[in-house]
Amino acid sequence: MALLPVSELEASIAVIRPALRDLRFWAGLLGLGLVLGVAGPFGTLDNLPLLPRLAYWTTMILITGPVGFLLSHTTRRRLQSAGLPRLPASFLSGTLMGLPIAALVLGLNALFLDPGDVALGEGELALAIVFLSATVSPVITLIFFSPPDLPPPAAPTHARADSATPRLLRRIPADLHGPLVALTAIDHYTEVVTTKGRHQILLRFSDAVAESAPTLGLRIHRSHWVALDQIATARRDGLRAIVTLTDGSERPVSRTHVLALEQAGYLPPR
Repeated sequence: MALLPVSELEASIAVIRPALRDLRFWAGLLGLGLVLGVAGPFGTLDNLPLLPRLAYWTTMILITGPVGFLLSHTTRRRLQSAGLPRLPASFLSGTLMGLPIAALVLGLNALFLDPGDVALGEGELALAIVFLSATVSPVITLIFFSPPDLPPPAAPTHARADSATPRLLRRIPADLHGPLVALTAIDHYTEVVTTKGRHQILLRFSDAVAESAPTLGLRIHRSHWVALDQIATARRDGLRAIVTLTDGSERPVSRTHVLALEQAGYLPPR
């Protein structure tokens, strides 16, 4: 996979910041490090005394845990934006990110351990780390990024006929107020894109779509909504389609929403 753009890493940091501030996250990492320190896997039980072993494993987990969390989450977002469901995307991103994490672990081992302190060879250790990363990533996703239990939405309030400003704009900074371009679901956040920029808000995607009125738009994917007047072009991609927006970005159209795009006149019927 291509290197992750800095902008995507920054966006991921903004999304995962609440999790990084959650004591459960750090308590879980510390607890895992202590358990591994006591258990002494990969030959460290026989080759390292208790205190150095505890220090090694807690340090290793506290370093690699947040790094892997950030990289895996960023990769999962890209996979989800391409249409892959959340849990398969988590498993695949965990597998992919196990490779740089394995490289980091091997580098730290070379700095702080003597040869033979870890019983596994480098290749075997790397495979074990990839397996653990692929296993842990979906668990972390379920714990920290499952949609919250929310009460049923209240009956929608109809906007005044003479109002042209979507209520959704009140939730983003004033310097980003402008015509809506698109909405994208990212976990239980929604990214609001206007002609002035973009901003993520903690709001259920369906509620954000409701608050986009009176802007005329179309839900083209379970994670994407676009304003009709911001669609520049649309093209077919097999059974699916892709729309290009006026800001130059592209959004996937799922098979179930292609018909709506045809009916809106943006794609010729088959």
